[in-house]
Amino acid sequence: MLAESNKEMKSATEKYSYDDALNLAGFGRYTYWMLCSCNLLILAMYLDIFGFSVALPAVACDMALTITQQGLLSAVPLIGVMLSSYAWGLCADTLGRRRTLLIAMPIGAVLNLAANVAPTYASLAVLKFLSAGFTSSANAAAFVLLGETTPARHRSRFLFLMASATMYVQLVICLVALPVFELSFDVHIPLMSMRYRPWRLLMLIISFPGILGVISMVFLHESPKFLLSSGRTEDALVGLTKIYNYNFVGKNDYSVKEVFLEESTVNIPNDVSFVRKIWNQTAPLFKPPLLKNSLKLYYLLLSAYMTSTGYTMWVPTMTNAYFNGEDNSGKTFCEVASTASSNSSADCNNVVQPLTLYAVACYSAVSGSLNIILSFVVGSVGKKKITMIVFTVSVLSGLALIFVTLPLLSITLFYFFNYVSLILGTVNTYLVELNPTYLRGMATCLSVVVARGFGFISVQLIASLLADHCTPMISGYVVLVISGLAVTFLLPADETIKADSNDIVKKPNEPTKTRC
Repeated sequence: MLAESNKEMKSATEKYSYDDALNLAGFGRYTYWMLCSCNLLILAMYLDIFGFSVALPAVACDMALTITQQGLLSAVPLIGVMLSSYAWGLCADTLGRRRTLLIAMPIGAVLNLAANVAPTYASLAVLKFLSAGFTSSANAAAFVLLGETTPARHRSRFLFLMASATMYVQLVICLVALPVFELSFDVHIPLMSMRYRPWRLLMLIISFPGILGVISMVFLHESPKFLLSSGRTEDALVGLTKIYNYNFVGKNDYSVKEVFLEESTVNIPNDVSFVRKIWNQTAPLFKPPLLKNSLKLYYLLLSAYMTSTGYTMWVPTMTNAYFNGEDNSGKTFCEVASTASSNSSADCNNVVQPLTLYAVACYSAVSGSLNIILSFVVGSVGKKKITMIVFTVSVLSGLALIFVTLPLLSITLFYFFNYVSLILGTVNTYLVELNPTYLRGMATCLSVVVARGFGFISVQLIASLLADHCTPMISGYVVLVISGLAVTFLLPADETIKADSNDIVKKPNEPTKTRC
């Protein structure tokens, strides 16, 4: 009897680390709900960014855009993402992950709805710039929110599954576009000086995932780890208890009464300027002990996403060149793709060929499926080896793409060259595991700045070189991916990550608080 009493007393007074407390909160309904909600928000962000890639040929025909204007219009969302990411990273680390999403994503959804009735090239560009700027909050907050509410043993897999949502973006667009582009309406709206054609309906429909994601997020809770790092220990315990109650319906016996963070935090005064806050959240990432890993990870993103983002924006246009009715047998990829810059059509309702949509849907489906497969093998193979494999396949595909003259094989190699973007899951996992809680939002948002900033440059570069210098351009990108592969060898092995993280860990009995 006395032993049981002592056991109960110990259970009531024992302090649990956050990961232990989260494990005790369980893995179940709440975790899957959080995964689905964050996936919808990430999907909304990428639909906002890459939605133009499928609609671009029809938009270009409707608005009589030059190849330079097409490149700028397709890259405008990337500029919005790049310029806003700092602010959303700061918000995620100071206001909270969930609160940031509930502020920014509804505004992005409204701007997306407005973009589908933009009458001119300029107004369309402005609205897409603004909408992407707000929806980019999903990358800064949703990845971190999911990582901090998923037990450690499932975290890598769930972050990989979330990264898969980004890979399925063009599949979603194409599945919607196939029936939409079968329509041939052309409604003149004099009041707005515009013609409402199928591509505008497509843009309207792809706004819905963001709306659904916001509604779902309303019923979820803030990251308990963020609350704990902000000094709101009681709120963190309430959040953990609610997670437990969601996962174990009918139970109300969550045993954790005290919880602590196994890492240091930082004090940020309330009265510092916005610029100073950004500096406080950025500088530690580029100082020892975090500097070496930050440089490696951000270079991997640069090499991968300058390649992937640049070409993904042009995937439908380049693929469409293979299905425009011309005989492309015996031609290299560059010989075929170069003609895409001069293609024109008098019928703006039928400028995107159905076979193009099927091919792009396959591109996206294979990409997402490969990412899901990687999510199930990353635990046994390891993040470093997975990253090396992805870079190697991309390099080999890019080298072969320069010489192959079989149309279907050329398209396949082009797609696999772009699959270097599959490193997103491993890099985001590294960013979450190698950085302390109070810097994770900024670390992930900086990944967006790097990826989308260089992606914007890449889209413009491709637009200017596609017609006359395609082969040297492809060769340059292959060299860039090879450099990324070389840096991959310098990544910390999975078993040493915990040791690296100990450089920023404080003793359990010396917790500090973040005050924003």
